[in-house]
Amino acid sequence: MGKDEKLIFWELNEINFEYVSYYISEGKLPNWKNFIKSHGLFTTIADEKYNQLEPWIQWPTIRTGLTFDEHNVFRLGDIVDSELKQHWEVLESKGYNVAAISPINASNNTKNSSFWIPDPWVETEISGNSFIRRFSKALKQTVNDNSQKKISLSSVFAILECLITRSKWSSWQVYLSSIYGAIKKQHWSKAIFLDRMLADLFLNLWKKNQPDFSVLFLNSGAHIQHHYMCNSPFYTGTSTNPKWYISNKKDPLLEILEMYDSFLNEIQNLSNTRLMIAVGLRQVPFEKPNFYWRLKNHDEFLIKLGIEFKKTLPRMTRDFLIEFETSKEALQAEKILKKIKSKFGDLIFGEVDNRGKNLFVSLTFSEEITDSFSIFIDELEFKDFKEDVSFVAIKNGHHHNLGYFLDSSRSPSIQNAEIPVQKIYSYVMNHFGI
Repeated sequence: MGKDEKLIFWELNEINFEYVSYYISEGKLPNWKNFIKSHGLFTTIADEKYNQLEPWIQWPTIRTGLTFDEHNVFRLGDIVDSELKQHWEVLESKGYNVAAISPINASNNTKNSSFWIPDPWVETEISGNSFIRRFSKALKQTVNDNSQKKISLSSVFAILECLITRSKWSSWQVYLSSIYGAIKKQHWSKAIFLDRMLADLFLNLWKKNQPDFSVLFLNSGAHIQHHYMCNSPFYTGTSTNPKWYISNKKDPLLEILEMYDSFLNEIQNLSNTRLMIAVGLRQVPFEKPNFYWRLKNHDEFLIKLGIEFKKTLPRMTRDFLIEFETSKEALQAEKILKKIKSKFGDLIFGEVDNRGKNLFVSLTFSEEITDSFSIFIDELEFKDFKEDVSFVAIKNGHHHNLGYFLDSSRSPSIQNAEIPVQKIYSYVMNHFGI
């Protein structure tokens, strides 16, 4: 074995630390302030092309130490069919106990992980006891059906079990305020609730199992920043969110950062631990907000279009995978989907990636969809497209190749240059003398 000190890796997706710095200057986020003052804030850089600046590409880069050109993981879910060795698998093969909660686009090929909960969009193994398996299934169902506001009875019971048996009492202020916010149709409140619950579950499972290396991925900050960046007082652009979407008096970004600030304090208080925090990408504002839509029922929509298929697998927000019996069926479906347009000629599905017997599809249309909205395949009209989709959110920001890295074993003076994002893998390995 290498170091006795346990390593916790917090994968904090797409947080802009210039916003964190702004709130610190306003007297908020005291734990972030102290951590940055003591250990520094280092910037990372991803050298990929713009269409490769996606979290489901960058996190496999961090976990394998390979650039996109080396790992070729391009779509959410691709990691499962690859033979890539991720850091937790390498470490487990060396005798270390590893664990993870919701790491985006990750496969679980561990043999004896004390707990391993997949992200909601990837079909891979679950590791852990019966509760972990129930909770993992509930997480998948609630996140994938969030835009339709559906939650199954079994998911409700699993979430309640988690809250009652695994949460911290100090978190209940966040839970109750999030529930109240959700009732008031503050959609970001559900995202804050989710990350607080995952953070509590991580702390609970970590204390019981104390793995040598553990990973926690939290995505709600990225989600909130994507959709409510314009509401931060630090935002200086010209875009605004409509009043029906959010009051200009609300600042969801501050709310999630304050929750992360509390969690940062809690995780630092764990004994005999080293904490690494990585932010693979950051965001920059759009010139105008983009609408995000998601199909309500992927199977029903494809049947309406006359597309023959084997299975659909919904992915994050607007993406989904379609599996076919033959490559001929996939090709026929590709031709149909690439023809679907609005009456103004805008493509509805701007990304259709043919991979032989499956298609990876993105609903890229980003304008408002009204009650009378129709879509067309050549001259054939399909009315009431609004009935086929759920409004997800308005997107304020898009991806940028700069990210951030923080480490409780560093000091501010160690390094000032930008760190290639793939180098973070070596920091993890070096901790264990590998």
